[in-house]
Amino acid sequence: MESINLKLKNIKNIVSADVEFPLERGIYGVVGSNGCGKSTVLLALAQLTSKYRLGGILQKEDYSINSEVEFEYQGQVDVWSPNTNGTWKCSSGAKALQFNGMYEGSLFYGSRFDDSRKIDELLANGKINEEDVVDSDEYVIKKMSMILHGNYDRYKKLKRIRNRHVAQSLGFKNAPYLNEVNGALISQYRMSSGECLLVSLLHFLYNSIVRRSLPKDQKILLLIDEIELALHPLAVSRLLDLLNDLIRENDNLVVILTSHSPEVIRKLKPTNLLKINYENGTVSLESNCYPSYLIRDVYTHDGYDFLLLTEDVLARAIVEKILLNEDLKESKLVHIVPAGGWKNVLVLQKELLTGNVLGINKQIISILDGDIKGDVGEEYRDIRKLFLPVKSIEKYIYEVVVENKNPKIRKVLNDKYFTIKSLDTLISEFHERFPSTPKSPDKKFYFKIKKDLENRGVSEDVFINNLVDDLLKNVDFSEFTNQVKAFLCS
Repeated sequence: MESINLKLKNIKNIVSADVEFPLERGIYGVVGSNGCGKSTVLLALAQLTSKYRLGGILQKEDYSINSEVEFEYQGQVDVWSPNTNGTWKCSSGAKALQFNGMYEGSLFYGSRFDDSRKIDELLANGKINEEDVVDSDEYVIKKMSMILHGNYDRYKKLKRIRNRHVAQSLGFKNAPYLNEVNGALISQYRMSSGECLLVSLLHFLYNSIVRRSLPKDQKILLLIDEIELALHPLAVSRLLDLLNDLIRENDNLVVILTSHSPEVIRKLKPTNLLKINYENGTVSLESNCYPSYLIRDVYTHDGYDFLLLTEDVLARAIVEKILLNEDLKESKLVHIVPAGGWKNVLVLQKELLTGNVLGINKQIISILDGDIKGDVGEEYRDIRKLFLPVKSIEKYIYEVVVENKNPKIRKVLNDKYFTIKSLDTLISEFHERFPSTPKSPDKKFYFKIKKDLENRGVSEDVFINNLVDDLLKNVDFSEFTNQVKAFLCS
């Protein structure tokens, strides 16, 4: 899995941060509560798309002379630090890491603020002529109309400054859009925050991706900060649909957005959800979080007798299959929810029990991966929990395939699922990509085999459902099955 490591030191409320972002095709959501630092982290990441980003948005009180932003990517390390005049310098000089892309938020800053004042002045004095503007591209008009209003012609009078040369001659640093309302032109900066954000975003998507003005073999980073502040929930959903369509067609597009909106969280894949944790100034990033944990909505349906919390989709699939094979759903309603990470599972279980969220006569149990049995602290001693005889899917696959700890199952996996590229070939490619052991090697290797399967039309869900059958045949689940029976039938 291609990724970039980001470190922050003494910026705004962040004393230190050490986080890793994926750079594979997809939409990734950075989720967290207000004040946890997600917008600051995204802004730091945006320095990769423009060397002026930090200096253009951060105020002098947001950092000190000791502040730093560090990137590590494919062996190169860049350290950005502030100058006394408010600009930022890079340790790599002109060779600083740079990605094609854009950063978009709902607030005005820097050159946009300057342009908004300039265009208001020019419009008020009649100094923008007909030849200075042209009709907007049809793509922008139709997509903006559909995303915001569900039709295709709401913005049929949308216009833009003719080109960058004209924009510069008028004193603009960007090329603003305008909309004709009652015969008069208003700039995008006078539109709603959602309209202003979306028109800039669509302009970039159309010119850079749809028209393919940027190289296909180079990453494109699209960074969107707190999308729900500017767009209503239905518009957010439609925008995410558009971005997903573009991602399916473009291998080089990476979208990272910050949000705490349930609509956004539910719309993204759990494997693409990244939770910001903030504790006493230290920021960390937790991957593979599930919507139910992030928005605390595990009990959205009335009537369940038992709630089973698991760490991931493999554990859920194992438990689901055991319940069916053993007829353990008879005369009872059982809800199985992955919450992501054993600490998340136990914290969620404790919260639900403490708040009596499910009501009386409802039972909750956590089902955890077997490898963390010795890690569970005393604070969770009295909480009902069971342990699987296998580890997480990433650790299990890594031990079986890469470390060859179970040759029998390794052969089953190779013969059944990897008929084009063998497991040995995938391991060789993995070691070539990572000559020394990377952070979280199990997660990176699992991502590689998942990508190989997807390239052959095999979804992760299909793979996991079949893998469960293999596990139940080759691993002894009898003790675990008896424990589940005792819990559900007591």
